[in-house]
Order: sequence, then C-alpha cells, then structure tokens
Amino acid sequence: MRKNTALTRNYQAFITRYNIYYNGDEHYKTTLREMERSYEDDFTRLLYLHPADARACPDAPQPSGDFSRSIEKAQKAIQLRSIKRKPARKAGKSRDQKYREWMKREEYNPFLHNAWLMLGRSQYNNGDFIGAASTFQYIAKHFSWLPATVTEARLWQARAYCSLGWYFDAEAILSKMPATDIASGEIEELYDMAYASMYINSSDQSQAIPYVRGALRHASRTQKPRLYFLLGQLYALSGKNSEAYDAYAMAARGGAPYRTRLNARIRQSEVFHGSDIRGEVKSLRRMARYERNSPYLDLIYYAIGNLYLSRRDTAEAVENYRLAVERSTRDGIDRAVARLALGSIYFDRRDYEAAQICYAEALPVLPSTYPGYVSIRRRSDVLDRLAVYAQNVRLNDSLLRLADMTERERMDIVNRLIAARRRTDREEAERIRREEYIALQGGGNPADGIAGQASAPVAFELNTDDSWYFYNSTVRSAGRDAFLRRWGARRLEDDWRRRDRTVSGLASLDEDVADGSLSDTDFEDTDVKEYNGDFDLYSPEYYLSRIPSTPMQRMAAVNIICDGMYNIGLILKDDLGAYPEAADEWLRLLDRYPDNIYRRDIYYNMYLMYMREGDVVAAGGYRQLILEHFPDSPEGQALIDPDFLDNKRRMYAEEERLYERAYEAYLENRNADVHALCDTITRLSPTSRLIPKFMFLEALCHVTEGDAERFRSILETMLRRYPDTELAPVASSYLKGLAEGRSLNAGGDNVRGLAWTTRLASDTAAVVSDSVFFELDSAAPHVMVLVYPVDEVSGNKLLYDVARHNFSTFVVSDFDLEPMNFGRLGLLVVKGFANFDEIVRYRRILEDDPELQLPAQVRPVMISVDDFNRLVNEGRSFDDYFRYVDERSAESPVVAGPVL
Repeated sequence: MRKNTALTRNYQAFITRYNIYYNGDEHYKTTLREMERSYEDDFTRLLYLHPADARACPDAPQPSGDFSRSIEKAQKAIQLRSIKRKPARKAGKSRDQKYREWMKREEYNPFLHNAWLMLGRSQYNNGDFIGAASTFQYIAKHFSWLPATVTEARLWQARAYCSLGWYFDAEAILSKMPATDIASGEIEELYDMAYASMYINSSDQSQAIPYVRGALRHASRTQKPRLYFLLGQLYALSGKNSEAYDAYAMAARGGAPYRTRLNARIRQSEVFHGSDIRGEVKSLRRMARYERNSPYLDLIYYAIGNLYLSRRDTAEAVENYRLAVERSTRDGIDRAVARLALGSIYFDRRDYEAAQICYAEALPVLPSTYPGYVSIRRRSDVLDRLAVYAQNVRLNDSLLRLADMTERERMDIVNRLIAARRRTDREEAERIRREEYIALQGGGNPADGIAGQASAPVAFELNTDDSWYFYNSTVRSAGRDAFLRRWGARRLEDDWRRRDRTVSGLASLDEDVADGSLSDTDFEDTDVKEYNGDFDLYSPEYYLSRIPSTPMQRMAAVNIICDGMYNIGLILKDDLGAYPEAADEWLRLLDRYPDNIYRRDIYYNMYLMYMREGDVVAAGGYRQLILEHFPDSPEGQALIDPDFLDNKRRMYAEEERLYERAYEAYLENRNADVHALCDTITRLSPTSRLIPKFMFLEALCHVTEGDAERFRSILETMLRRYPDTELAPVASSYLKGLAEGRSLNAGGDNVRGLAWTTRLASDTAAVVSDSVFFELDSAAPHVMVLVYPVDEVSGNKLLYDVARHNFSTFVVSDFDLEPMNFGRLGLLVVKGFANFDEIVRYRRILEDDPELQLPAQVRPVMISVDDFNRLVNEGRSFDDYFRYVDERSAESPVVAGPVL
C-alpha cells in the first residue's frame, strides 16, 4: 500500500471481507460441518473432543475434509491486503498514549486478524498442529490491541499444544488466562475444550468432566452426541455409573447417528446400576431381532453378556459372549472385545487353554492404542506359556484315565472320536470350499456377505516414502485389513492355513474323558510306541497306540503332569503375581503326587510367597518342611539362618553396588578391577540376576586387551547359562561376527569400544567387504548424529528436547529428526545441513543454549550423509569410521569428520 488513510483502511477491510475472506470462511464452515457429521468414531476407545483431534493419532479413524482452500484464501488476504505502512503523523499527538500505541501497530487492516484466525483454525483442522500453534502465537504477539482476538488465539494455541502432546505448555497458557477474558460463548467453548483436552490426557481424567459439560452448552448439533458419549465414558472411568448411564442416554437421543445411538445403548449395559436386569436384557434381545441390527449382533450380545456379568452370572455371560463371537459378521474390533471378555472369564476359571485361544485371536485385531493394550498383550504372552503346560496336564490326565478303563469302554470312546472326526472334516471341507468360492468371486471375508453387503474392492495405498513396511502405519493397517477381509482373525500359530495340522502340536480337549467325549486331536503329539502305520485318523489303532499301557509309559505321563502343574504355578507366581492361584496349583500337585520331584522347589517358593505377603506363620511351616526333608540342599542350608531374607535383601543392594563399581572401573579402563569384581560376585552370589551383566563387562574388557578367545568363551558361556538375558542378542551378534572371520579392534579405550563398535545394522546384515572407504567431503550435505546408550538415556526425552530447541531457535531452517536404534545403541539423526560449516554452526548454537542440557552420555558425531548411509548400508560401526579418519589425518589434514 502506498497510503495508509481511513479511506484506504476501510476499503482494504471491505475487499478483504467480501472478496477473499467470505469464500474461505464459507468453505471452512461447510467443510467443518461435513467433518463433524460424517466422522466415524471409534467407540472402543475414549472419544476425541472433536474429529480434527484424531489427526494427531495415525492409528485412529481419520476424519474427512480438506481445509486447503480456506488456507489459500487466508494466505491470499494476508499477502495482498495487509497494510504495514505507517499512517502520516498528526501534529500535537505525540504525547497521546493511545495515539502512540496506534502508531506502534504492525497491521492496519482492521479486518485482517480474521484472516489470520481462519488460517490457524484451518491448519488445526487439517492436522498441521505445529503450523497452527505458530500461527496463533504470531496472532497473540502481533495483534495485542485486540484482546478478544489474543484470547481466542491463545486458546487455540493451547489446543494445538494438547494435540502435539505438549501438555505442560498448554497448562502454562491456560493457567495465566484471567477469567475476565472469557467474555463470549465462543470463547467459553474454546476455553472448556482446551481444558478438557488437557485433563483427558492427564492422570486424573475426572477433572475433564466439568469442562466437557461446559463445552456441551455451546456445542453444535452434530457435536453434542459425541460429547455426551465422551461424558459417559469419563463418568464410567470415575466410577459414577448412574451419571454415566444418563449421559449415554443423552447421546442416544433421536438426533444422533444410528451407530452412536446403538453404541450408547451398548455402553449403558456396562454401567447399569439397577437391581433387575430382565427389562434391559429383554430390550436388547428385541433389538437383535431387527434386520437393521444384523451387522451389530456382536455388540448386542456383548451388552447382554455384560449385564449378566454385572450380576456375577458367569454361565449366562459366557453363553452370550460366545454368541457375540459366533454371530459377528464384521470380524473386527467389536468381536475382539467380546473375545477378551470371554477370555477374562476363562482366565478367572483357570481354564488357561480356552483363555489363550480368546486372547490370541483378539490381540492381532486390537490397535496398540486400545485401553490396557500393554496388559492385554502381557497376559496373552503369559497365556501362551500357560496353555502349553495346561494342555500337557489335561492330555496326560485323560490318557491315564483311558488306560484305567476296560477295553470295551475304550473302544466306545475311540469309535465316537472317529465319528466326530469324520463329521468335523466334512464340515471343514465344506467351509473351505465356500471360502474359496467367495474368495474367487470377490476376494472378501465370508462374513461380508451375511449382512447383505456387497464386497468392495480393496484399495491399497502404496508406500510412497522410504520407510520400512512395519514403520509405515498406513501401509501396515491396509495390509492387516486386507488379511482380515481375506482370512478373518487367525491365531498366531504355525500352519494356520492348513486344514489338517496333525503334527503341528497339541490341541485342547473338547470334553472331559469322564463324559465320554475325548477330542481326537488330544492324541496328535504323543509318541507312537506300537502303531507304526500311516497316520490314519479314522483307524482305532491310531488312538489306542497313544494310550500309556506299560509302567514306564505311565510314569512318563505322570512326570509330564507334575512338570506342567509345577510350571503353571511358577508362571502364576513370577509373571502375574497371582499368589493364591499359584498356591492352589501347587497344593493340588502335592495332594495328587506327594513325592514328586518338584517338592523342594514348591516348599521354597511357598515360603517366599507367604513371607512376601507377611504371613510369617504359614511361611514358617514351609521353612520347617525344607529343613526337615531337604536339610542338605542349598535352600536348606540358607534357611538355617533365621535372618535369611534380610541377608538376601542386603545382598541385592550389595550386588547393585558391585556392578556400579565394575561399570565405573570399565569406563576408566581399569580392566584388572573389573576382573576382580566379577570373581567376587561369582563367589558371593553365584545365582545373582546381575551375573550376565558382569560376564558381558568382563568379555568387553578382553576386547581392548586383544584376547579374542576369552572374549568368545565368556560370551558363549553367558548365552548357554542365560539364554533369555537382554544382552543375548548383542552377544549373538558379536559371536556371529567372529564366526564370519571378523577380527576384534584391540587397543583403544573401553568407552569407545562400548558404543562405537556396535554395528549399525541388524544381526542379519553383513559387511560388504573388509576394505573401508569414506568420502569425508566437507562440501557435501551433513547430518548431526547424537549417539547414546538406550539403557541410560531416554530417547523420547532427547527427541523432545532437541525438537524444542530447533523450534524455538530456528525460524527459517527446518531440521528433520529421525530416531534409530541398534541394540543398546541409540541414535538421533538431525538432518538438513548443506555442508560441514553449517553443521559446525548448528553445534555451536546447540552447546550455547542454556535451556538445553544434553546428558553426559550423549556424544555428537558430525558426518556427511553419504558416509553415514555407507555405515548403515554396509553394517559398519562408528569405530570403522573413526579409524579411517585417523588414518587419513596421518596422511593429510581432514576437514570433515567426527567431532566428539
């Protein structure tokens, strides 16, 4: 603008409003309404306050709507209609405070702040939360004479920070906002949404309830059902079932989408607090008869199961959860949730085989963001181990009972098994033919046609970036969905596509032998002693040959039972902390087989359990049993001392202290002290859990000492004795390198050897050749690699600290951050440097930043992009690079290279 007068300001404001802003604003409002209306909420997790918030989580269902046109209009208005030129000064106004503030303004278009706000809102709804935060920060700084605009910008900035996970920054903004600034309904809604978003992601989610209720007062028609449903979830998490029931009822009102109403009705069953559930059950069963609800039968029967479970009627609950799994037509997360509920009941009943099947089939379908996913996965892993022992126990129990039957009784059971096998095989063959036909017709899941829905073609999204398949959430999700459509939910097992898995492993019993129906698959993994013919599953000899008939075979079956029962108790005790269940399992074992070989271990574990629970009397009884029956055992010798546990606790602390000393000696290159401390721990506490770490440290000392044989011997011994240690993969990698003929880099110091000798590749990667060559080109693009040990430095915190430094220090430059891990070595790669000089300047600024204090264990390395890629692609280590630089430095000065 050449002039800045009242006429030009009003003219530019008019043109901005009606010629540019109006179109962008209309597009913004239309797109926002469509986003709120069409978004498919994931009701298995805590709902988002707004669909746009889901863009922060790639695994969540993503909203539709593109606000790019609104962004373009806002940018056009700012670019073409901004008035930066100062107006002509008026005589006699220099002492007028208002006039002086007027002259200090950076923008004189009285309408342009609306374009800036539209830009920030559009960026937020497009998922560009960092861009939106920057825009709103600019508005708050440069439009200070518009307090309402500044307040709105600050609230949007806090929401953007919450979406980025920067909750402390959001709280800093909200806590400094005076209540007097909340002067309109729109600002009040923003204020409530910002606070609710912050508290929902806090440890006490109940604090978000009043703010969600406040946001409901000003929410749009499409937003209200979503917020009421979220309110019900928050009430349920807080234990306020009555309020949750009412909130779900509000979410299920007539104006809500049908999916929302149905899921709200289902959730009401989870929080029902009445005394008589018959009316609720009758209502849900009536819903199951409607054709429109056929795709949602899994939800309906799951709700009925919840009602029965709330009244501790597990029999009816199990029946309805089974119906939910069987009647499911979508084979998605709703079916998985029903399986989890069913598996939880089986687990409580100690039917670990049935529980393992439920968890194994549900886990692959659940997203990693599902509530309690970590604990579900952990229980599934434990059940995988429990089920093996439980199957062994039940199988051999059944075989022993069969062995005690008369020949006629045995033949009756075998004939029924063969008939059941023929019937099952016919049904399975028919199912496979049906699946193959449907797959040839449309490539879909057989369940897709149940609800009368056409099979839609599968649209695959190509991996357009350079990331590995399993690191690209979009491609990974597309692959998982395609698999589920083609095959359905399958357990993670070998030969999962084979109809006949005779030699694949044990299967569970269908019924107890006492009821006369033993599953034929129970015989599949036992040794064939007398029957050497083909595996004819329709031959009685196939089954009879697996029944233990000799005393030695019977003893082998008993040993398997004892081993299974002991290990079930041990897993329950050590992995789940389920002491009563573990005690019951071991007491059953002692009752059935009093002289079993695990008696001493059971007594000792029972002693430790009861001491941990504070039951000194019960613990004393088992201590006395050990002293009476096993006085010469290591446990008996240890328990002679009445202060055994106190000494053991003190020994734990002493072991930690010795390891700290050994590690410190290693870092200071005092290898002799490391060897002495390793001998000390072996003598004082040969069963210490820290023995593998001591052995690994001692092996590394032999690296710098040049003793390859001792290095190899110690690592092999460590892997043989402690195959499950966390250091096993690293040790295997070193031994593999030695087996391939690679030599140790002897000499140098231990600190360098600990981190820098780690190969930047997986165990399967191999070095291309023994010759090493690096460009060391100072004019080439460079990267800054922050190297750190993952067991001492938090990679996530380092990433956050460096990202915050870059964001606050560099306005124009945009540096990409890429975390990488190679065993115990973590890397944070900072990209975006054109040459060596730029990276030197960046490092100087990084070290001078008083707000950024990198941990002492973090070591920066400046290296060219080509040389770093060569390290990774050829599976080399930083030590290879350093040695090459040292060799080149001896020949001629090296400009580009590591700076430590």
